[in-house]
Amino acid sequence: MRLIAFLLVLAAASNAFAQGKTPPLKKVNEIEIPQGKYHMELPDRWNAKTPTPVIVFMHGKTVDLNVDNAKGQLGNAFVLGMKKRGYIAVCPVMPREHRPHWWENGGSLEILDAMMKDVRSKVTVSYMLCSGFSAGANYTIGFGQHRNYHNYFAGYMVGAGGGWVDAQGPEDLKRKPIWLGCGDQDNDTYDDKLNTTGGARKTFQEMKDAKFEVTYDEFPKVGHVMDAKMVEKQLAWVDLHTPTFQCYGALQRAAEVKGTQPGVAISQLEAIAKVKPLEYWKKKAEAELATLTEAAKKEIAGAEALADAAAAKAELTKIIEKYRDSSMEKLVKEALGRVSNRK
Repeated sequence: MRLIAFLLVLAAASNAFAQGKTPPLKKVNEIEIPQGKYHMELPDRWNAKTPTPVIVFMHGKTVDLNVDNAKGQLGNAFVLGMKKRGYIAVCPVMPREHRPHWWENGGSLEILDAMMKDVRSKVTVSYMLCSGFSAGANYTIGFGQHRNYHNYFAGYMVGAGGGWVDAQGPEDLKRKPIWLGCGDQDNDTYDDKLNTTGGARKTFQEMKDAKFEVTYDEFPKVGHVMDAKMVEKQLAWVDLHTPTFQCYGALQRAAEVKGTQPGVAISQLEAIAKVKPLEYWKKKAEAELATLTEAAKKEIAGAEALADAAAAKAELTKIIEKYRDSSMEKLVKEALGRVSNRK
């Protein structure tokens, strides 16, 4: 009987693959797509239907063509702290042909773009953060803050690294919180002229001059290591800016569904009123909510104004489903009540 049961499960899994369906995710997953491979670990109480935050951690320089430097990052001190906070952990693997650095042989941005799309196809994302250490910190800036790809992320954590600063970048990029941290004795190579500490300071100053939303912490007597105090500071910074990350995520989800589920979009943005994000993102959320609310009110008023009461009632009944569980639901019900009382 056990053998039969096993064969039935195996057959079901085979059918799922044959039909192009994604097999169910495990606690820890090694996921291969045509463009490359990444690791994903789900939190203990993960619910597939509940939007969940994601931390994308970029590993550093990789000389050995055969080593997988990404999987071990699922257990580094910072990622562990994020997992305890309920984050999904995602660690991309650098392709063999791109080593020792992601950008060395081109094409990395498209590969990482494909991975982020695949993550979003497999889990319901509330928002994404991007982080890395050493060369991984440089990749965080190179990919996470790239003009064409920054929309994936609500914020960045850059440990013992830095990178090119897009001083003329769009305001949405500049207003995302970014943290840089480095030891004051970090002498790992940053570029031809600066060690890591100097490079981190230079990146911070350039971001500050360009009016980025940036914080920099330097740690006394610390070299090129993920120091405990550095991790503690970084996690505290994440906690402080979580309302802003939530706001950014709500704006993203609202944009995705407002055409088909405007009530869901309104609900997402109404929930942000309960948190305190940075003023820039608060105003964006308020403006988008006002636009969607005004459109809903016009739609409700138009249906109620139909001369034929039966037609008005039928139209409002359709509309109520669009705005279920948002503040607009009450307005539709009130309009229905008025139409029903017509003589």
